Amino acid sequence: MRRAAFLAVVLIALVLRPAAAKPAASPCMSRIGQHVVLYSVSDDPQVFVFDTKIRLRDYHAASVDEMQEIAKHAWLVAPGTRAMIVTCEPGFVQSPYFSRPDDAIGVLLLTGSHRGHTGWVLGSDVRGVYHDIHR
Repeated sequence: MRRAAFLAVVLIALVLRPAAAKPAASPCMSRIGQHVVLYSVSDDPQVFVFDTKIRLRDYHAASVDEMQEIAKHAWLVAPGTRAMIVTCEPGFVQSPYFSRPDDAIGVLLLTGSHRGHTGWVLGSDVRGVYHDIHR
């Protein structure tokens, strides 16, 4: 009986060890429910809002020709568009143009022509809001 218990503990330790050795992803800088303003860090402050996080990631890893095809699945929103964060995938977007992976942020658009739609933006396109919209 002791041998069986010992073997069970060893097997559990072997199964859990690779998971424990894997480095944890750094958490997202944005909080779910946080109200934000969208503003791109590129030369053009407009922001692409993609319909899926996969397309967001693929767009930033693509060639110019591929980018044009993928961009058909995005909305271009004006700088200053207000949004609320609904989800976050830390370090999901990698690009040869980034020094480190960027977060994929799921947002609900609160202002602009796409108000009420949800989509995905880069974590670097999100800015904090320090006051609420008064209506």
